[in-house]
Amino acid sequence: MYVVRFKVYILPTTYNLQPTTYNLMILGITGISGSGKHTAADFLKQKKWVILDADRVAHYLYRPYTSLWKSVTDAFGEGILGISDKIDRQKLSEIVFNPDNPEALAKLNKITHPEIKRYLKNEIHHLHRRDPNIAIVAALWEGVGLTEVCDKILLVKANKELAYDRIKKRDGISESIYEMRTKNQIEMPNPDFTVENEGNFQDFYKLLSQLPIGTK
Repeated sequence: MYVVRFKVYILPTTYNLQPTTYNLMILGITGISGSGKHTAADFLKQKKWVILDADRVAHYLYRPYTSLWKSVTDAFGEGILGISDKIDRQKLSEIVFNPDNPEALAKLNKITHPEIKRYLKNEIHHLHRRDPNIAIVAALWEGVGLTEVCDKILLVKANKELAYDRIKKRDGISESIYEMRTKNQIEMPNPDFTVENEGNFQDFYKLLSQLPIGTK
């Protein structure tokens, strides 16, 4: 086993990131919905990596009566609220992925992305003391600032038909909704690593194990 030193960013109270060095890697994982980002994250989790999922972070930050909850509710109305004043993500999705309202998703991202970025940076700041390797999963890599906090970026790829088939089985959504969901999920140009995920998960895991990031 060997240790390689990588650049990470420490978050002072002013939130101005400054580079420093620790015995860990911060890997960004991106790709369109259905490509296999979370399968890649599950693989790394088995290798004792800490996983930060931008979508789950957003769900956490949507908790009732938080500042983000208030901003989203003010922007889209109380009609998006469900039981116990929780944001109903299905209702919100019907608004932001409505083809007749193309500005809605950009509006939501403008509200949520700065809060997600702040949360991720804060988590990294606290986790560095434990020196774990960290993977951050995000489809909208630019919006949540993956390149600002990650040492390397992994792009997981799959053809659109296969990716949609996976999401249809998981979420039961129509192809038109899937197209709206992935419309702004632009593949990162020139990632550090690219892995194609078009076989079974054993083949995918084998490809991931060959990455030079300490996953043997």
